Amino acid sequence: MTRRGGRARGLASLAFLACCLGASSVAAGVDVTVGTCTIVVTGSGTLTASPDLRSLSTRNAGGQPARVRVSTLLSGSVLQSTCGLLVQINCFRVSLDPPGRFAQSPPDADQGVLFESGWRSQGAGATLDVVSALILSGNHELDLNLTATKSNGIFSAGRYVVDQTIRCE
Repeated sequence: MTRRGGRARGLASLAFLACCLGASSVAAGVDVTVGTCTIVVTGSGTLTASPDLRSLSTRNAGGQPARVRVSTLLSGSVLQSTCGLLVQINCFRVSLDPPGRFAQSPPDADQGVLFESGWRSQGAGATLDVVSALILSGNHELDLNLTATKSNGIFSAGRYVVDQTIRCE
């Protein structure tokens, strides 16, 4: 069971993806920042089954999170210190959208499945996964975790592939 690195919302499959961010609207008199955000998949993840076959997850024994490098480059004259929860200038938001279904699976495998996704910085230890967070300029190595849980029944034997969507805005 494997999980492919991911894809960008409405864009081609993510083997290499560059997202260019344009100016966002802010209050008059503030220099609007324009920057770039590049997402590169550095490792595909592996989903493994739980002992009761009710979940497939990168967190189960033998599972492996997908890995990406998010590189952000800011331009403009607003200081990086202006990035915060209230004023989001000179920063980017990285977020994951949980998949709606498997890209490949045995017949009827998507019925009654809940997908949960989250990411964290590589090497962050026991830090909780987040779905969305602000990041500053620079390179960020992220682990993408994914769990698919059956609400009733169990996962049948077969190949399961799912595409994870990561966005940088």
